[in-house]
Amino acid sequence: MAARGTRNMDAGEEKLDDEKLIERLRAKSRRINRRALITAAVITLLTLIFP
Repeated sequence: MAARGTRNMDAGEEKLDDEKLIERLRAKSRRINRRALITAAVITLLTLIFP
């Protein structure tokens, strides 16, 4: 949703107009995705090393 410039709050999806907020949300989503990828890679490697 950050890529589309929206956020989902209690009232549903809202269009964001603040460019700084949009950029912060995009940066946060990149960090979350990167952390998830690293975690998945580590778990996969551990599973392959110790079957």
